[in-house]
Amino acid sequence: MTFQLRLIDPTDVDWRLDEQTKEVGRRGLARARQALTDSRRNAPGAEGHPSAA
Repeated sequence: MTFQLRLIDPTDVDWRLDEQTKEVGRRGLARARQALTDSRRNAPGAEGHPSAA
């Protein structure tokens, strides 16, 4: 192999997330987790039956 792609030098860009963006992400994850919990609880036949997963 004689050709290799050149990597971009990441030192000129700050890729860190600010605290507000992190908090928005945390709230979104919490809402998604709650939606999954609610959907499992309300699934037909969920009473007394273990998950198939």
